Amino acid sequence: MKKKIEKKQVAAVFIVLVANLLFLWMVWMLGKYDRISLDQVIFQIKTSAAGASRNITNSAVIRVGLFGLILTAMEAQFYRGLCGKLAGKLSRTKGYVRYCAGKTCAFFRRRILPVSLAVLLFSSLMFTHKLEVVAYVEASTTESDFIRTHYADPEQVALAFPEKKRNLVYIFLESMENTYADLSAGGSISADFIPELSQLAEENISFSDRAGKGGMLSFSGTTWTAAAMVAQTAGMPVKVPLLAGNYGGNDTFMPGLCSIGEILQKQGYEQTLLIGSDGAFAGRDTYFTEHGGYRILDIHAFKEMEKLPKNYRQWWGFEDEKLFAFAKEELLRLAAGEAPFNLTLLTADTHFPDGYVCHLCGNEHEEQYANVLSCSAKQVASFIGWIKEQPFYENTTVIIVGDHLTMDPLFLEDIGEDYVRTVYNCFINAPVKPVNGRLRQFGAFDMFPTTLAALGVRIQGERLGLGVNLFSEEPTLTELYGYEALNDELQKKSVFYNETFLGMGKEE
Repeated sequence: MKKKIEKKQVAAVFIVLVANLLFLWMVWMLGKYDRISLDQVIFQIKTSAAGASRNITNSAVIRVGLFGLILTAMEAQFYRGLCGKLAGKLSRTKGYVRYCAGKTCAFFRRRILPVSLAVLLFSSLMFTHKLEVVAYVEASTTESDFIRTHYADPEQVALAFPEKKRNLVYIFLESMENTYADLSAGGSISADFIPELSQLAEENISFSDRAGKGGMLSFSGTTWTAAAMVAQTAGMPVKVPLLAGNYGGNDTFMPGLCSIGEILQKQGYEQTLLIGSDGAFAGRDTYFTEHGGYRILDIHAFKEMEKLPKNYRQWWGFEDEKLFAFAKEELLRLAAGEAPFNLTLLTADTHFPDGYVCHLCGNEHEEQYANVLSCSAKQVASFIGWIKEQPFYENTTVIIVGDHLTMDPLFLEDIGEDYVRTVYNCFINAPVKPVNGRLRQFGAFDMFPTTLAALGVRIQGERLGLGVNLFSEEPTLTELYGYEALNDELQKKSVFYNETFLGMGKEE
């Protein structure tokens, strides 16, 4: 009987620990991320977390793991008191002795498992409510043929490259959105924090969802870095069925996709992905290697080349100042070859929380994140200025685009409720002009055919993946269906998506 009671106590403590970890994990995510979606959470669980920022991992370990253990220990001790098992002077007081002999104490003593299960149920219900689990399950179990109906298979679409193929420099800017430059957003936006990027957008081609400082709308399956990179290069959002794999962990990443990397590879392009972090994080190295044979230059590659000390690490890996310096070296190497090239970059200094303050950052704004944004804009503009001075620039298209909206939960919390936040984009030295102007309603997947068009490629039907060439007059899916309807369809279950892109077996 004693062993049975001890097993119940151990089981109860374990259940309460799980409940506390679940609850604290939810609180931590809601406090750390401005917009957290369940598909992003599931995606991160399924992919590699190698090289994650130590600020974030340390925060998770302390606020979830350590606090969870402490809270569980305190709750266990409190429950012992409720069960009449306190030791010391308090246990000998008349009041506590009377309590131990009463019905309330007997009630708790006999119901340790039901009470622990009630705690787990509470945590589960809070997690389900706050992360909108019911809505996710409902959407992921509602079948839709939308993607099948509107998918334009890049391998079946005729693409006509110019006789002299243009080079591509594609710059993903971490968390870069137009809100930072738009005083009409209100809240903490007291000035144009990214004036250099604003000027580049005005002087070149930047598509916008509105008159003024707008840009790319944010859709489900494109709201975190890896998903945004896939959407922009392959015209397809990242959907994460619970039973799906093939997100980089088994040396394949959405094997059924056809991306711009594969198209350019077949055209003889030499391609490099340069990032200031660990390429394995979220399976990015697998995606770009499998879909285009990119050379991966990440923190490990530069350490192997002895361009960084073996123990070097800042922020997510190394700072953007070094990223742009390495990019210049790589561009000169690529330009020295005979093949056309594609250099794709991803910055990191503007990642939440608060960004990374390097020695180039000023202190002209009150908030740290605003200063980091300003510093990033200056570095990007300087890098573009350098590219324009190089002989290869004449035949090179440069595209600057944010990966997604910022996830910082505090910086933009006071902006106007009706303000629509959009992702930054800018096309420099493209050989084409927009047929119907720059005002377009579009998402990340439209960047795929638009990028090819910006290289002078003629696209049969102007559509690839779920994307539409923004330089053309073809309406985007957003323009046809509206944001809300399209976003709802993208969240629904697609058997076609699961079978075609993830390689999941045919579903009954």
